[in-house]
Amino acid sequence: MSYAETIVLDVRIGQMPQVVSALTGRDGLAVWVSEIGVLNRVVLFRTADTYDALLEGRPDVLAAIPEEPVQNVAVTSWRIISPLLPAGEHGSLYEWRCYDLKLGQVGNVEEAFAAAVPVRLELSPLLCGMISIEGTPRLAHIWPYADMNARLEIRAQAIASGVWPPKIGGDLLAMENAILLPVQGSAWS
Repeated sequence: MSYAETIVLDVRIGQMPQVVSALTGRDGLAVWVSEIGVLNRVVLFRTADTYDALLEGRPDVLAAIPEEPVQNVAVTSWRIISPLLPAGEHGSLYEWRCYDLKLGQVGNVEEAFAAAVPVRLELSPLLCGMISIEGTPRLAHIWPYADMNARLEIRAQAIASGVWPPKIGGDLLAMENAILLPVQGSAWS
């Protein structure tokens, strides 16, 4: 089993370059900036083979974040529930989809997601699907795309297949979507 961590930074207006330059080029750390969704946001993503290793690496990443330009930091640990794309170049943009789940529905959602993913993977790669370990129960999945046109075309094909999205609407409380752009030096770009 693999684990992931996201660290979401809300950055003061005009301060993105300072934050991005402090975080890029770190081994195994994706650095993405929001293009569509909440603006002035940086999303950091990293993985580990064990939950202990994930937690051990957290202080180093948090220490690298410049304090003054960052307004808010949200850290989430995740259990990866799908194949994981290795770090590397996978697309010019990444789509982040995250769903708050009703209490007690993690098992149902995970099962439905696992059943739908193989057919969806025939259309395009998935960086990973994840279930939150702490806090609000959530499902998140991250999809790399060549560009927005490819995203629109592939999403339309996926929906037309009837298998995607997974049949989990009744288990959800809230949905979030963002388009993230990898910065130069991001481990996943």
